[in-house]
Amino acid sequence: MNKRRQQFRYALWLGLSLLTWTTATPKAIAATLPANSDLQLQTSGPLRCANIGDWYTTNGSSGGGACNGAATTSTDRIHRFVVDITPEMLAALGGSVTVSIEDAESVAGPGFIDEVSGTSDPTRFQLRTADGNTVLQTQTVNPSVDGSGNNTTVNFTISTAGTYQITSETGAGPIFGDNTTALNNDDNSFRIRIPDVPSLPPNSQGLVGQYQGTAQHNESGSLTIPFYFLVGPGTGSLFLRNFDIDGNGTLTYTRPNGSTIPGTNSGNGRWNNSGTLNTGGDTIAGLTLSEAGLWGLRVNNLSRNNQMIVEANTGTGDRLVLFNEPPTRAGDFTITPDTTLSTTIGVAVDHPFTVTNEFLTTDIINLNPVGTNANYTVQLLDASGNTLTDTDGDGQLDTGILNPNQTQSFILRVTPLAGASTTDITEIQAISFMDQRVDPTNNKTLSITKTTTLQPPPKLVLVKRITAINGNRTINPNDNTVLNQFVDDVTTNDNEAGWPSNYLNGAFSGGLVRPGDEIEYTIYFLNAGGRPAFEVTICDRIQPFQTFKPIPFTASGDAEFQLGTSAVIPLTAADDSSDRAQFVAPNAAIPSECNLPGPNGNGTFVLNLTGNTGTGMPNLPNLPNSTGAGAPNNSYGLFRFRTTVDE
Repeated sequence: MNKRRQQFRYALWLGLSLLTWTTATPKAIAATLPANSDLQLQTSGPLRCANIGDWYTTNGSSGGGACNGAATTSTDRIHRFVVDITPEMLAALGGSVTVSIEDAESVAGPGFIDEVSGTSDPTRFQLRTADGNTVLQTQTVNPSVDGSGNNTTVNFTISTAGTYQITSETGAGPIFGDNTTALNNDDNSFRIRIPDVPSLPPNSQGLVGQYQGTAQHNESGSLTIPFYFLVGPGTGSLFLRNFDIDGNGTLTYTRPNGSTIPGTNSGNGRWNNSGTLNTGGDTIAGLTLSEAGLWGLRVNNLSRNNQMIVEANTGTGDRLVLFNEPPTRAGDFTITPDTTLSTTIGVAVDHPFTVTNEFLTTDIINLNPVGTNANYTVQLLDASGNTLTDTDGDGQLDTGILNPNQTQSFILRVTPLAGASTTDITEIQAISFMDQRVDPTNNKTLSITKTTTLQPPPKLVLVKRITAINGNRTINPNDNTVLNQFVDDVTTNDNEAGWPSNYLNGAFSGGLVRPGDEIEYTIYFLNAGGRPAFEVTICDRIQPFQTFKPIPFTASGDAEFQLGTSAVIPLTAADDSSDRAQFVAPNAAIPSECNLPGPNGNGTFVLNLTGNTGTGMPNLPNLPNSTGAGAPNNSYGLFRFRTTVDE
């Protein structure tokens, strides 16, 4: 699924059988290269002359028929082919695909025309990664040593979907470092074949082609060969070339709208448009977005016994792939991943995703969010938060131009509004601009799903217990009521999953007390909700017939506080900067955030639990929601204070 395609910078030949330009529905791409029996691929040895038609691998040529020392400027002196294997092919064929090079050796005889001078030259084929830099498999056929006969087939087995290069070299010099003339002067003809899987649609079949090399027309009569190439958005000009047609053929270029442009043809050992051994070509300038899509390049009436090169390049030097039938794939990309994120009413959440152009031309990927629930809004943004626009003018927001193999990051921003349902599922549908340009009715739509859920609100749970009478935290000395065990309240607050085991110690009813007795109260707190709680203040009024007792728990402090299992912190009753606690005296005004009805008759102990100020208290901008028993450590805690029973 995640196939990556290298940007091809050389000419590609693919299934040479169609004879006329067509704007009909694309046909299935042939699985044999070349498909026309009148043509063969042909790699020449390094001591052959360039005017035979192979500029990439051979010596220079004066254009008059003999090598005279003039050198080609070719620096990549091998032929390069491409095979692209789809996941659907692998699945249909049991997990592997065999790529065959037929008549791989250089041996004169029946079959493909190997032009052998003296001893047969060795040939080497290599399977490489898409960029051509890493060799995965190597097959060498050396008839002069091992006696390999005519029609030898070389096979490569591929078990991972993607694009690969196959390279071809002829001659003992580049293969073994042996520059003997007789071992470096052949023309080796062959064909490449991959399986055609009848059960698969055309856009799931494999591709096979040539993007650096030559083709030889050796049969009787002339041959008209149509080619097609894809021009991606953003291409401003084209540079179309042919080499060594010998003036025996004409060229026609066809725009996506069907209008034609006459081209120039090349002479012996030269590029076209009155070119030389190394330079020449036709320039078509001033392209607009409307001219992105499928172009044609047709060689008309090519004479027999003619080896040639045809190239299509952008004006900036990128070689474009040449097809012989209208391609069934004009775009290939990935969009990923599905995500699920949570938020709250009115708070936007950003779902990230990436789009990668895995095709061999520039492309624009249109993005269409669908299925959004009522009371949710969605926006498509780039990674910096800028709103996407419709760059190709088709009414859909899009990625803008993506280069081959470029990955771009984007955001789907989802905002739930008042009354929103608990879940929104937005599907982002993506489709290639190039795919639609070439075949509007049979293109592929990919999609990802972005799920937004509403987080449950925070839930502050409080449990109050009597934990000591007259300083005894085990029993009430007055009647032996147990004070250090769990007592289940009639509410469910005791049973929240976030409480640590054996944490809620104390008595719900502390037993008998007398005037003057000292009572210690512990208030336990926990955020048992679905998201953090902000601006949390706990206010506890002193009960009737009791008086707050500001005596130290430790060396200092009138109460104490503990967050989770962290250190116990003393609190003061004064409204000062030493902590975020205070005791509000009877009948004084309590803070508005306490939201307590009625008069403050006996006084109120107030603890601002969250905040970033208060000497001795931890900075706690919010109270995190519990994710499990005792987790996180700052999602729960306690504070204690003492009172005396009035006389």
